[in-house]
Amino acid sequence: MDTSNNLTESEIRHAVREEISRAGWSVLSTVFWTILSAFTILVGLQAVQIAFYTSGLVALAFVAVGVLVTGASMYLLYLLHR
Repeated sequence: MDTSNNLTESEIRHAVREEISRAGWSVLSTVFWTILSAFTILVGLQAVQIAFYTSGLVALAFVAVGVLVTGASMYLLYLLHR
């Protein structure tokens, strides 16, 4: 159980560098997916807005796509930031 006490200073430094690198990539990934999700929410809302200027089955399709894209993007934001 005392194997962690036998680590050398270079092994500890290596482990710390590795974890800092992972944390940095995690932050960059979260920022990227947050920006992408916010953008796709706007795309989904734009699809719903376009539906107001069309008629018939096309309007229904735009509403369905808009609601699906907006909902999926909001769910992604929820998962990223809960």
